[in-house]
Amino acid sequence: MRYRPGRRAGVAAPLSSIEATGGEHSSTSISMLMHWAWSPLGLLLMIPVPALVGSLAIPDQDFRQMWGQPSFLTSDFALAIVLVTLVIALVFALAAPLYVGSTRVTLTSAQVSWINHAVIIIATITFAAYGAWILLGVARGLTPSVLISALNGEFGVMSTIKNRLLAPVSGITTWMHLGVLLGPLIILRRRTSARSGYPLLTALFALAVFRAFFFSERLAIVELVASTLIASLILRDRAPRLVATVPRTIATFVLAWGALLIFFAILEYNRSWANYYAARGDGDIVSFSWNRLLGYYATAVNNGVLFGEAAPPDLNFASLIPGISELPLVSGSSRFRQYEQLLEQSSNPEFNNISGLAVPLASLGVWGGAVFLCVLAVTVVVIAGQVRRGGIPGMLIYCVIAVGILELTRIYYFSSTRFLVIVLGLGVLWLTYPRRATRSRRVGTRVGARPRPTRDGLRAR
Repeated sequence: MRYRPGRRAGVAAPLSSIEATGGEHSSTSISMLMHWAWSPLGLLLMIPVPALVGSLAIPDQDFRQMWGQPSFLTSDFALAIVLVTLVIALVFALAAPLYVGSTRVTLTSAQVSWINHAVIIIATITFAAYGAWILLGVARGLTPSVLISALNGEFGVMSTIKNRLLAPVSGITTWMHLGVLLGPLIILRRRTSARSGYPLLTALFALAVFRAFFFSERLAIVELVASTLIASLILRDRAPRLVATVPRTIATFVLAWGALLIFFAILEYNRSWANYYAARGDGDIVSFSWNRLLGYYATAVNNGVLFGEAAPPDLNFASLIPGISELPLVSGSSRFRQYEQLLEQSSNPEFNNISGLAVPLASLGVWGGAVFLCVLAVTVVVIAGQVRRGGIPGMLIYCVIAVGILELTRIYYFSSTRFLVIVLGLGVLWLTYPRRATRSRRVGTRVGARPRPTRDGLRAR
């Protein structure tokens, strides 16, 4: 049967229950909920849409004053970005009945064992990569005194740490990006077994915070928080009170922006405020952080228009493929070279991100890019539908692509090298997940009802 939060039939089923008949015949039952607040539509309305609307509302004079670049958001290309965003939102809204809802899935002992082994393997690779990165930093001269100097806001220290002491090594430190996948896996293991994942999760977050602060990679903590939080929200039997009604959900989205501002202010304080902007008298840290935070989104959309108008469409599919887009052959293409020249001559190279909404439109043309983004939206709907039906691999994939949806206004996350590493990890997990159901006792079913095998486990009916 489909699990409905709040509906009672005798005794309500718990969030996670384990039945054991000995050895391989044990089974675990968990709830999975796709609420609209963290559905594809909810994620789009949480960050990308407000960021796009806010960017369009900023006058040219304010653009020049706050970020040193003129506004290009009155062009036809900017209108195309808006229309494509509306189409994506419409696709998500119309498809909502396919992915919004809840279910209860029963996992076999083999699948529970697979989750535990997946956590061990992914954690080993992730922490080994972090360890190698930090050890290389120590070998290059990273010491506690250097870190303290950075915390005290000494001029030039943060730049030295980022560009020399903690400079990444391709093929080694790249695997730190698997932390985005490890977070949801830890939450999943916590729901399917009695093993606590808090020590491991705490260590993972501590390393991500270290990376975000001393390597100035804010995305490292943003993507980890997003993927882990969404996993914890999906693996529950009912929605939290904060999103119980539409007004509460809107208030929660506003609080999310407030939390993002606080997080941004903390990281910017030593990174740029204390050792440079404070001396210029650029207001207080809160107003400065809000200006910078809004600037990262607004200038990304603005740069997206500039990027789209830098040259005619070149049908460059390579710029949309994970990892390939960052190769010199692609990133050094004529479009990128012309864009960089325009950024230097007509805009401000300090803000150089290109909106993820603009990259497909610029590379494939407006119509080609619109079709590409619509196909991407449909793919997201299909994956969200897998979550709705109790698919474990689908849930892991959704937790990761949710980061790309949240960052869609600022960057095209799906073409980055970090996403390529995550795709490789997801591919291995997908291929090794045990789909053939073993014997399992019924959990939370009617008397006499039979469990129905699915690709991902046994779902009660």
